[in-house]
Amino acid sequence: MTEQNRKYVTKEIGKLLSEIWRIKGLAEQEYGPQHPITKKLASMHADAQALLQEKHR
Repeated sequence: MTEQNRKYVTKEIGKLLSEIWRIKGLAEQEYGPQHPITKKLASMHADAQALLQEKHR
């Protein structure tokens, strides 16, 4: 992967993290923190963060 592609992927993962966090907040307001949708969004956010950390290794 070229350096340009790496930077693009990192930028897009960052956008994804931001969007997941925003939607998770809305889901918490609507359904509460224990609802399966909210929990899944939190899990997705953690997975995306792990991808970003992995990319920096």
